[in-house]
Amino acid sequence: MHILGLVAAYLSLAVGLIWRFAQITAVGLGVWALIDTLTRDPSHFIAAGKRTKGFWLAVNAAGVVVVLLMGPSSMLGLLGVVTNAVYLADVRPALQYYSPVRVRSSIRFPGHEGGQGGRGPRDWTPGR
Repeated sequence: MHILGLVAAYLSLAVGLIWRFAQITAVGLGVWALIDTLTRDPSHFIAAGKRTKGFWLAVNAAGVVVVLLMGPSSMLGLLGVVTNAVYLADVRPALQYYSPVRVRSSIRFPGHEGGQGGRGPRDWTPGR
């Protein structure tokens, strides 16, 4: 019987640690959604056909607060996790379509050093 007691104690400890990790993950998910909403341009929300930036700020902030106060296991906490996940899974990809593309490229050819910093015409013939 002593071994069963030890197994039960270790399983209880493992479940507690997994549950704590799930709670921290839920809060991290909400904070990520909130920070991402803050960094987006308001016009991208309209262009993507989603609700306004203010709406998503309020929803994500409420989701983080509810998860922090009530935990992700409560009904409202679960609703907060779901709202933050909806933003990250649906709205964020739609907004990324309208984000400006940052291109940082320079074609470098082996053996070309000096004047142009390794840049050359886009000629990919062999031996170049």
